[in-house]
Amino acid sequence: MTDHQAVDKFRQLRTEAAQARARAMRSQIAAGLTFCGLAESELRNGNSAHAHEMLERLQKLSETLRRHLNEPNHVPSSEIEKVDTELAQLESRTLALEERERG
Repeated sequence: MTDHQAVDKFRQLRTEAAQARARAMRSQIAAGLTFCGLAESELRNGNSAHAHEMLERLQKLSETLRRHLNEPNHVPSSEIEKVDTELAQLESRTLALEERERG
């Protein structure tokens, strides 16, 4: 393998890894939104302790995902806006549930 081929292969692998990270982040966001639904059910059913636990985990998940999204080259630039929009939905829904829990 020539140096040029090695560089091309490295770039390809780096791109594929960034795309895989974006897919993983979007999958985690989707799971987080599912857990929001579960936390909402727990609040409705009066199980605030379990809902609180779930909301704490959702908050940590959002913080971790936001930190990774802000890392340079962690996800492809073409995916940043999409992931950011989905993450903002998760953050907003979590915040609304936290407010409901307090109120």
